[in-house]
Amino acid sequence: MSSLRVKFPYQHWPGWDIPELVLSSVQLPSIPSTNDTPPTLVATVDKQPITDYGSDSPVFRATIQTDQQQPPTTVALKFALRQDLIPSLAQEAYAYSGPLKSLQGKAIPICYGLYAGVHDDDDEQVTIACLVLEFWGQCIRQPFRRLSRDLKLKILTQLGQLHKCGLHHDDFAERNVLERNGDIRIIDFDLMVEHHDCHCVDFKLTASPPDVDQFGCPLMWQVCRYTMKIWDST
Repeated sequence: MSSLRVKFPYQHWPGWDIPELVLSSVQLPSIPSTNDTPPTLVATVDKQPITDYGSDSPVFRATIQTDQQQPPTTVALKFALRQDLIPSLAQEAYAYSGPLKSLQGKAIPICYGLYAGVHDDDDEQVTIACLVLEFWGQCIRQPFRRLSRDLKLKILTQLGQLHKCGLHHDDFAERNVLERNGDIRIIDFDLMVEHHDCHCVDFKLTASPPDVDQFGCPLMWQVCRYTMKIWDST
């Protein structure tokens, strides 16, 4: 079993008094234990957090060394600092390791594992979990409807890959779409709905919306028409 040692820049964060955490791996189906797995991954957290470090579910940018022959890897550390938040994080880890495994590094970030452990906080033991993901730039900063058509189609194509795997995201929003150099990754799957039957094959930029039945997926049709507004008359 591998472990994750997280080093925090606590001197730069007023109110944060955790210099480091050591968490143990939680076995995921798509990440088998092998002799090549480092016994301990060391993650050094950037001073600038991705989200508010004072929240109970902060996200940090960090670097880890997965291969001594390669440069450090930049990752996102997604924490659950309260026990009642851990099931949602575990559900997301399940999505990465199970139904969406084939899309890692293509439509969704690579998942490096789920880790959990206990931290002593003022004489109280608190269970903490951390999902380690490939860092993929920033989330979309403007409303979907204002994006270029080319970027809209890239996003829809990636979302369509999830549907082809039988999953409906159920929390599709700008904050859950990452963009780096024009390449898109979809994130946040704690609300996903499995066993979705989708027959949508493409997203043509027509002058008017196609028939919803002929389109092949009413959920994607609604996203195209009302969320992304890819059809001229909408």
